[in-house]
Amino acid sequence: MLQTSKQMRRALLTSAIATLTTVVSGIITNKAHAQSSERYTRGIKTLKRIGGTDYARALCPLQAFFPDFARISVEYPFGDIMSRSGLDLKQREIVNVAALTALGSVRPTLKYHIHGMLNVGCTPQEVVETILHAVVYAGFPAAQDGITIAREVFNERKLEFKPVSSRPQGDRYQLGIQNLQQTQGDRVKTIATRFANLAPDLPRLIIEFARGEIWNRPGLSLKSREFATLAMLTALGNQSNSVEAHVEGALRAGATETEIKELLLQMTVYAGYAKTLAAVTAAQQIFVNLKQRGIPAPSPQPDLESRRQAESNEARYRRGLEALNQISKASGEAVVKSFEDIAPDLGRYILEFSYGEVFSRPNLDLKIRELATVSALTGLNTTASELPLKVHINGALNVGANRQEIVEAIIQMIPYVGFVKVQQAMALAEAVFQERNV
Repeated sequence: MLQTSKQMRRALLTSAIATLTTVVSGIITNKAHAQSSERYTRGIKTLKRIGGTDYARALCPLQAFFPDFARISVEYPFGDIMSRSGLDLKQREIVNVAALTALGSVRPTLKYHIHGMLNVGCTPQEVVETILHAVVYAGFPAAQDGITIAREVFNERKLEFKPVSSRPQGDRYQLGIQNLQQTQGDRVKTIATRFANLAPDLPRLIIEFARGEIWNRPGLSLKSREFATLAMLTALGNQSNSVEAHVEGALRAGATETEIKELLLQMTVYAGYAKTLAAVTAAQQIFVNLKQRGIPAPSPQPDLESRRQAESNEARYRRGLEALNQISKASGEAVVKSFEDIAPDLGRYILEFSYGEVFSRPNLDLKIRELATVSALTGLNTTASELPLKVHINGALNVGANRQEIVEAIIQMIPYVGFVKVQQAMALAEAVFQERNV
């Protein structure tokens, strides 16, 4: 009888534990569902602000194919990240478009967020300037592809956008020095003199073109340019030193520590955790350093050898026309006019900088430069670089390279970028060879 009583008590205790476990589990599950539902609702609200009436365009196919992925795509990026305070939606969308332009292989998402920039109150000129800024940090292929997608968006929205040239006025070298003083403080001296013995034209190009030309364009605030730069550097990865410099630059331009942290948190969505963690580590270091020493005021005038802009834009342009004619047999005017409807300065930059500054340099002939470009674009391997790769395979043929030399320039990249990228480049080369019957 005693034994039976013990068994009954044990059974009752087991039953009670099971019941309690079920109840607690139910509470936890219900709480989790409630939290998930909250995040989803919050995410949809933000998604509607960014995506407008077409906010669910990407969700509907996902919902049918992979419902959990569709749910998480709302909850995490939009419910957890984009809905946070600390960075307004205009800046968040500038950051997104900058990062996606730099990546160069995410056209549908970039297009969605170009729409998003416009939906949250950015101007068409701010869209163009954000994408053009990528010329400095991701190269011309990324910027050209981004502008092409922006054109599609503007056409779809029937925007009456009449772009005008927004080139800064004045001596580009001095403008560049002033910009570096404003954003980098006394680092300007290091930037202006580094590589002076090895490659003296490199700091000049940084100061004149990157800082003097692009960073001084109106249409995008200095703070937004710093944010766009941080987003691009994070998306590209392995840029810790530059991240440190531009965290300080963003603070000098009026950003807060909270805004910078929010920007980096947002990059977990668009650049991934690994790249973002590296950028956060760099940012953390500079925050520690700045808290110890503060942000020093820049010297009124850096101790640099006085110099002016090396030559006029027209001189670069004429030299670029000559180089382009040799390489591609294309009309320079056609290149310029191809962007007149949306970014008229981009065509001029291609001629003046890519061809007039770089391809026209001595010491390497055009054939070697074209083969080197083919190799570089093979390694880049983005959607944005596909058309430029075909253009430069044609260019290599035009300046005397033969079929086998081009093939070797692509195969040369196998040890450094792997077989997949090389196969994709070879397929594009094969298409060019067939078109030209070589």
